[in-house]
Amino acid sequence: MRALFFLCLFREKQEPNFFIRFLFLSLLILLSNGCHRSEDRKTVVVGYLGKKAITVKNLEDTARFMGLGSASRHRPLTEWTLSERNAALRETVQDFFLEEEGKKRGIKIRPNEIKDYLKNHFPQPEKSLEPFARKALFLQKTEEALAPFPDISISIERSFYKNHQNLFRISRQAIVDHIVVAKQEEAESIRDALIKGSSFARLAKLESLGMEASSGGRMKPYPRGTMPPPFDTVFTMKPGEITPVLSSPYGYHLFRLEKFIPEHTLSFSMVKNWIKKKLTRVKRQKVLQEWLAQKLQKSPFHRAPTYKGIFSPFPVTISGSQTF
Repeated sequence: MRALFFLCLFREKQEPNFFIRFLFLSLLILLSNGCHRSEDRKTVVVGYLGKKAITVKNLEDTARFMGLGSASRHRPLTEWTLSERNAALRETVQDFFLEEEGKKRGIKIRPNEIKDYLKNHFPQPEKSLEPFARKALFLQKTEEALAPFPDISISIERSFYKNHQNLFRISRQAIVDHIVVAKQEEAESIRDALIKGSSFARLAKLESLGMEASSGGRMKPYPRGTMPPPFDTVFTMKPGEITPVLSSPYGYHLFRLEKFIPEHTLSFSMVKNWIKKKLTRVKRQKVLQEWLAQKLQKSPFHRAPTYKGIFSPFPVTISGSQTF
């Protein structure tokens, strides 16, 4: 390459336009190579779903749709994590069948539906997001057509509640006021002021760096073992007590225990809606899994030999009855 470059310089003395032509042709070659790489992603096949080819480009598009854009952007498929590759492949296969089914059923997405979707899902909707919204709505409507929302009776909801009490049991929780600052001396000074009777809420609003500072330092109730170690100190205290200054990677902390909420079980009325949503999701999912298993029996997925080593066998359905 270096010899060619010097040759060009030599020729330039004799033919002034030669060097310009050489640079222009080199640029065209570079651009051509880039285009080929882009085209390759569209044509490189990772497997076949029946007779349909699934390409690297399909997986990249699905990864972006799933929110895994960082996985596919400027990185070859072999550099994705195994879980990223498997998730993108599984979703690509499922979406292909759903899109095919939606077209057969004549499912349409209206402009006002796209507008409402963007308004409800994005703080600043942009026109570039419309294809994403259209696809999401199309897949959602197709799933609803395949698996309509079932009627869950109150007796079934109560039965689930009775048989799964452990899901609704809440451990003892602490209600705590909290101040965190950057320097130990500052924390010691604030503690002295609190011991002398200064308002915890006022000092939290003035001095604390914590997210709960604006509410006077009052934290949401939490059980033991769910927060960083210094926060669990309050479980050995009595209501009204203030901790010594405690350090953590986040700063220097002061806690005042307000009270404990005893261990208890949430009432049926408090969790009724959650139970209904869960049972509805499980029933619909079962219908969709059975439908997907039937589609895969008719059009099984076969990996291309080149890509067999970078995907692991994994279940398309949660039940694991059908794998590819």
